[in-house]
Amino acid sequence: MQSVSCALVALAPSFAGAQGAAVAPVVPAPAPEIFLRAPVTGATVGKTFDVVFGLRHYGVAPAGANIASTGHFHILIDVEAPPVGAVIPQDALNLHFGKALIETTITLTPGKHTLRVVLGDFEHKVIAGLVSKPVTVTVK
Repeated sequence: MQSVSCALVALAPSFAGAQGAAVAPVVPAPAPEIFLRAPVTGATVGKTFDVVFGLRHYGVAPAGANIASTGHFHILIDVEAPPVGAVIPQDALNLHFGKALIETTITLTPGKHTLRVVLGDFEHKVIAGLVSKPVTVTVK
């Protein structure tokens, strides 16, 4: 009887250790982030200039491709972003890049302009949390 009791005591710590080793900490995924790599705020640019999009912790896919955690870029010029879930208009102030481009060239009139980059889903709807901070440029 004594040997059985000792055997159970000897097994108990290794069983608890095995259970503890199987539990891994849960690390939340980083929040997605959208931004303009270029131009930067305060830049002076020519009428036609390059725009480079930035995106972290999210994917890029063409418009119409219903793939989880992906979207495509839109540039908003001198306008606020529509609310989350709203369709982004397509006009001279709301440029769509539905072919999953990550950079482009745009032409603007001389003066100060505010740019925002927004990620739209497969239906061109604003995705929560994926509207950049405004970037103000001066076009010469």
